[in-house]
Amino acid sequence: MPFMLWTVLLAFTIYPGPALEDAAQVEAITDRGPILELIVRCETGSAIISYSKLEGLYCDPRLACEEDRDSVIRRTCG
Repeated sequence: MPFMLWTVLLAFTIYPGPALEDAAQVEAITDRGPILELIVRCETGSAIISYSKLEGLYCDPRLACEEDRDSVIRRTCG
């Protein structure tokens, strides 16, 4: 039982509903402790960006990071 509890606590995913402001771009958020993984919707599919809770930075898959989430999403979706 403790292993299952840790598994649930270490990988928590939120699927935003239509009432959220980010619902148009963010499809899901996975909380991995100090890092959030955001699955974002692009015109030709989807992409994953990360957010560091400690540094306050959003990063694209090429590890280019900055504070502005929207510009990271634009750069990632290209």
